[in-house]
Amino acid sequence: MRDAAARMSRILYVLIAAVAITACAGTPRPRLRYPVPGDVGDLVTDDARFSRFAEPVRRDAEADVHAHGDTAARDALFVLAMLDALADHWPAAVAKLDRIRAVETDRAKAIMTGLSIRIGADARAHGGGTPESYAAALERVLATVPLDQVRDDLAMLRAMGKTFTPEVCRNMVADAVGPHVHDGTVDFTDAQTIVFQRYAAVILAPVGAVIDRGLAAHGIGLPAGP
Repeated sequence: MRDAAARMSRILYVLIAAVAITACAGTPRPRLRYPVPGDVGDLVTDDARFSRFAEPVRRDAEADVHAHGDTAARDALFVLAMLDALADHWPAAVAKLDRIRAVETDRAKAIMTGLSIRIGADARAHGGGTPESYAAALERVLATVPLDQVRDDLAMLRAMGKTFTPEVCRNMVADAVGPHVHDGTVDFTDAQTIVFQRYAAVILAPVGAVIDRGLAAHGIGLPAGP
């Protein structure tokens, strides 16, 4: 049991790194800073604090897309898609994912970006956010995905489903973003990580077991630990 726990702990740190790498792939925005509470992890679990934090993040992401277009502002579009999902605006979230897919030249990224949002939107279009609806939605979405081409990415999604809880997501923000806080603010790159972990805590964690079981049934293993 200790070996399994240690392996999953290593996987969590791989996931932190993956989120950070994805966030850093966009255009640097050093001028954009966002106030955060003393314990930045609170943004993951405190509704009111996250709502206040998200307002300027959404504003700047929308401005970035408007100024630079979908291709250059894919990261901003993804942030907006996550914020739409968190606001229960699922069709709007999927529409933004479609825009990303239309300009993404990496096939695996085009398939995987926002895949869990597509599953959530499908579930809500066919019964709601219940475990049963999610299980059926997962099957419908996976039927459209070339599993062998994105098996490693799906393994990461399964690891998220298996390990993410609100407390885990909160701690990941505290560990990954906390050291970057300066004068009570974070930059847009760290804001992306915060939004992702808030999404994971609120949307993914409640259906994590469904995602874990569903992907396991398709022969998707967990990622190998470092």
